[in-house]
Amino acid sequence: MTVAAKTELSKQYIDPRVKRTRKLLEQAFIELLDDKSFQDLTIQDITDRATVNRATFYAHFEDKYDMLDSFICQQFNEVLADKAPPAPIDSLERLQLIIVTVMEYIGHIHKHCVRSDQPVGPMFESAVQEELMKYLLDCFALTPPSLIPRGVSPQTAAKVWSWAVFGTAMQWAQAEPRASAVETAQEISKVLTAGCAAE
Repeated sequence: MTVAAKTELSKQYIDPRVKRTRKLLEQAFIELLDDKSFQDLTIQDITDRATVNRATFYAHFEDKYDMLDSFICQQFNEVLADKAPPAPIDSLERLQLIIVTVMEYIGHIHKHCVRSDQPVGPMFESAVQEELMKYLLDCFALTPPSLIPRGVSPQTAAKVWSWAVFGTAMQWAQAEPRASAVETAQEISKVLTAGCAAE
């Protein structure tokens, strides 16, 4: 086996103890967010709850901001993979499923974290929008070119759609009372596909 092959194999294999420790840290982080704001949370709080030392924490994360970013990205991708795994966006129903999934995720996070911890907001927004853009690019790679407006690159389409879906979902999550997620997703999907219909 070549050195390159061994390196690739080692990347794919993660010691189960490392996975368990990371899971302990993430679980401690989630539990503590129920009691404290993110700003008040310390590395010591997390390591005490997870029953590991600080050196172990820093073996996994640079700081609590890195941990939050990792947690948001991982959780968001798990939700997408579970409810709307990457597939061709070849119908309004498929697009609406993606939008509703994003809306419900943002609504959940907004209720439990972001609303009560304003400094977290920009970090959350950046992480979710970036992950949504990557997800849409994966979907566009599977989607017939005729469903993307002529002359528009998949990268540009993914960027525009991710901001449109994310931005509208954020406003929806903050509204009191909230409109129906399904009805709002239907409206968003019609706006996003208007350019395709005009071709």
